[in-house]
Amino acid sequence: MRTIEESAPPAPQKDAVRDTYKAGKELSGKTFDIELITPMYGGGAIAGVNDSAFPIRPLSVRGQLRFWWRATRGAKFNTAEELFKAEEEIWGSTEKQSGTVVKVTAPEWAQSRNYIGSKDDNYGFRRFGPESYVLFPAAADTSRHNLVKEGLAFKIEFSFEQRFKADIFCAVWAWSSFGGIGARTRRGCGALFCKELTPEKTALDSVARWWQRKIEEYELQLGVKREWPTLFRILTGPAQANSLQAWQESISPMKNFRQGVGTGRNKGSRDPRRPGRSFWPEPDTLRRLLKKNNPAHKPDPNMPDGFPRAAFGLPILFHFAGSRGDPESEIHPKKSTRMSSPLILRPLKTQGGPDAVPVVIQLQGTKLNDLEVKGSSKTLGSEDIANPRFSTYRNAPMQKRSSSGSAIEAFLSYVKEQGFREV
Repeated sequence: MRTIEESAPPAPQKDAVRDTYKAGKELSGKTFDIELITPMYGGGAIAGVNDSAFPIRPLSVRGQLRFWWRATRGAKFNTAEELFKAEEEIWGSTEKQSGTVVKVTAPEWAQSRNYIGSKDDNYGFRRFGPESYVLFPAAADTSRHNLVKEGLAFKIEFSFEQRFKADIFCAVWAWSSFGGIGARTRRGCGALFCKELTPEKTALDSVARWWQRKIEEYELQLGVKREWPTLFRILTGPAQANSLQAWQESISPMKNFRQGVGTGRNKGSRDPRRPGRSFWPEPDTLRRLLKKNNPAHKPDPNMPDGFPRAAFGLPILFHFAGSRGDPESEIHPKKSTRMSSPLILRPLKTQGGPDAVPVVIQLQGTKLNDLEVKGSSKTLGSEDIANPRFSTYRNAPMQKRSSSGSAIEAFLSYVKEQGFREV
């Protein structure tokens, strides 16, 4: 057995890593104060699990900053090769030292939102409220965990070469305004607030001025099609008293559009655990593909085949509650397990707080072309995801909302009906 005779070297003194890392180069510094404004799900080294000692992991922060830099300042590059070269300069790679040092300081978290029981209001939210639509993975039997309660504050300290200042500030601005930390961030979990980077007031004209000022300051190109997601547009709803209420108002339209009585499905029984039949094509498409259905749920011959809701993100798990005979399955991208949603729903808190506005952020992403259905050998193409036929049948949720049969386009039209306005 090999024996190590020397003891481990002493821990480096404060700032020694930074000084050694960029020795001989003059570095600028900046510290941002960040606060959680919605509960955080996960965020630890194990997926879905919070870490009480290190609730905000530096590696996670760095990964989020990379993503939002690509989605904003990175949009000016035409190819992934050009993007990677610039990203490597700023954020580093396995082959190249970073031009930026990131230090995260966060206290141990003491306040949680706890799972209580399957028949109770959970995490402090109504059992069948809009939050349950987002938090169902946290309450699942196989992955049940508590949440870090909103209000946790932490600091991010940067040391960087001056030439990277706009890149770093832009990444923090986009991350704290539109992103989050932990899991389920695209549905508003772990949403953040940085007072110096947020709008002054919740009024639409104030948010619009802030948005336009940041576009000009950071020289952003919005909505360009690249091989990676890029920031496209934001829509804001009516101002709410606080961030949690704004979060509810941001996710309610998606819940109702996909599953709401009268929009996404028929009335059904009074028991919320036994919802009515869906107005969307996916359930009947599965019944036809897998040749399996409850005798009382024969596929509607007028319902077209397709999976338009795949555009909202994948995978989608299909479970027909209380319906024996209907198939359980899932859909996912071909040769992949998931696709992140191009829509982010979360609150945007303003400097005057505690009031906040619900926001819908749209990212321009790569086109989803092929789907696979568990239990079927058939590959589905882009025409099964967006198609004019999805807007023309009786009770179609996209009827009069998208002539092209795009679920994204239809949803953005729907939220405008709910009082949201594009900034």
